[in-house]
Formats: sequence, structure tokens, C-alpha cells
Amino acid sequence: MNESERRISFIMEGIHQAAGKQKNGKNQKRDYNIECLRVVSCFLVVCIHVANYYSRGYGEISMASYVFSLMVNGVARTAVPVFFMISGSLLIPEPVSLKKCLKRTLQMSGTLILWSGIYLVWNAYYRGTEYSFRQILDRPVKLHLWYLYVLIGIYLVLPFLQSMFDHMPKSLYPYFALLWAGFLCVNELLEMMHINVRYPVPIVGDACYLGYFVMGYLVKQNLEHVPLKAKGCGLLSAACLFIAIGETFFASWSRGAHVEHFFEYRNIWIALGGVLLFTDVLKKSDRQYGDRVKAGIDFISRHSFTIYLCHVLFLDIVKLEMYPRKISAFVGIPVFVTGIFGAALLFSLVWDGVQKKIKDKKRCWNGKAGE
Repeated sequence: MNESERRISFIMEGIHQAAGKQKNGKNQKRDYNIECLRVVSCFLVVCIHVANYYSRGYGEISMASYVFSLMVNGVARTAVPVFFMISGSLLIPEPVSLKKCLKRTLQMSGTLILWSGIYLVWNAYYRGTEYSFRQILDRPVKLHLWYLYVLIGIYLVLPFLQSMFDHMPKSLYPYFALLWAGFLCVNELLEMMHINVRYPVPIVGDACYLGYFVMGYLVKQNLEHVPLKAKGCGLLSAACLFIAIGETFFASWSRGAHVEHFFEYRNIWIALGGVLLFTDVLKKSDRQYGDRVKAGIDFISRHSFTIYLCHVLFLDIVKLEMYPRKISAFVGIPVFVTGIFGAALLFSLVWDGVQKKIKDKKRCWNGKAGE
């Protein structure tokens, strides 16, 4: 082989290696808008649970504290829709892989069983509440674990979604979005008329979470075709959320008790607020993030899932030991949210660190066994 042939061979080898890395996702640029959304949504979930505790104290707390808790509660409700949209935007474009899908499903199922066991022990010995592990298929040990139930279901059907949307004409994307939003509107109107009816149309019907998952993919894939600028999306998102807050306030005021219906994730205003916020952040340039900010985002993002899973441990401690409703919501919500999030982050550092060491040891053992 002469010098020229060696150079050509070297170049072609480099091209093949680069292509392989890109195919495996190792060379893909990290989307810091997505990671920022993940971090903010993780923080907002803690805001939901603290603010909602205050909101449910209607009549026990001052009206000013109640209104403030409603505002925090309502704005933070975008967290769960955004979490689903992040997952959809990242997973649906992946190549179809049944092996990967089943692995994800098994891992999430294992996580659900593990944390259900942790909270089962926690509830029994700290809270003094009973729960049979046989009920795990019926209802979660802790309410926030419902998110894992939904994810497991989505992971099971993910290959079908990937294949379907890979071959779907883009002209059908607006139709999906309108149909999904339309059914949310219909269900909202029926609920306001006290008609408890659901229309379980596949993908776009009663289960709004799969709709969020798909909308994340549709928005990210068609971002340049969204006619609104980032600021416009942000303002409209705020307007939708304040409508939901207003509905909740007037319904609660008229009944003399806190009404949570308008904060449900199938509420059209919460849905629109979440989708518009997601669009708003994705439309921004990720050049706005400096190196230190990116490092902070990376740090919290790595532990965000564990923070979600464990933060209720510290929420329970606050509820049972500190009597938070005796403190004004203007002070209590920021203090308790910050404390719970910080404690959950520290717990996550230890928990994720231990898990990493266990995985590294398993790889080491497997490597020795294969020699």
C-alpha cells in the first residue's frame, strides 16, 4: 500500500468511526434548553407539593396565604407536562429497538418496586400507615409514584409510537395537536357541567399523558414552523396558567373549600400552559448558558430523577414535625421548598454515588468472568 492509499484508508476509517459514534448518540450535542427544562421542572415538582399542602388548608390559613399558594401551585403545574414532553422529544426520534425498550421497561419496573418498598417501610414505621404490597398493581404506595406507572406503560408501546411517527406525514401533526387539545376542551366542559364522562379515544382521549409525550416530539421536530416567538409563547403560557388559577380561586371561594379540579393535568389551560412553556424555552438560544451555568445544569440534571423519587421523604418530615401551615405561605413556601429540594439533592448525591459504585463493581466482575 503506497502513501496515498494509506492516507485514503486513514480518512475512511475516521469517517466510519465518526459515523458510528453519531449513530450511538455519543457525539450528539447536549441540548441545554432540554436539560434546563428538566432541572426547573424537578424544582417545580417540589413547589407543587409544598404549595398544594398550603392550598388544601383553605380556611385554616389567611386568604392572602391561600392566594399566594394558588399562584405558586398553578405555575408549578407545568412541571409534569414538561417532564413528559422532554421524554417524548428525546425518545420518539430514536431508532426502533425492542431490546432497548424492554430494558427501559424492566429498569423502570425495578425502580418502582424498589421505591415502593422504601416508602412502604417509611409509611409503616414513620407515618404509622398501613399498605399491602399486593396493592402495588392497583395504586402507588406514595401518590407521586404514579408517574412511574405511566412511564412503564409508555415504554411498553414506545416502539409502535416510534415507527408510527417516523412514517407519519408532517401534514398530520397539526391534526393530532388539534384533536388532543379538542378532547381536553370537551372533557373540561363536561366536568364543569358535572357530567362525569370520558371518551377514551386512543392516544388523544382521556389519558392526556401520552398526548404530552407526543406533543414534546411534535414541538421539537417542528419548532421552526411555530409562528410565535419565544416571548409570545411565554406570555401566552402565563395567561393560560393564570386562567387556571382564577378558575380554582373562584370555585374554591364559592364552595368554601379548596377545589383541585382546575389544576389537574387534563385541564386545557394547564396543558396549553405547559406546551407553550416548553416551546418558549426550546426557541431560546442555548448560547445564553455560560460554562458555570451548564456545569450546574449538568450536575442537577444527573440527579433529577432521584430527587423526584426521594423528596417526599423530606416533605413528610416537614408536614409532621414543623406544622408548616402555622407559618405564612409567603415565608413557608420558599423556605420549605428550598430546604426539601436541598435535602433531596444531598440524598441523591449519596444514593446515585452508591448505585454507580455497585454498577462499576458489576462491570469489573463481569469483565473478570469473561477473561
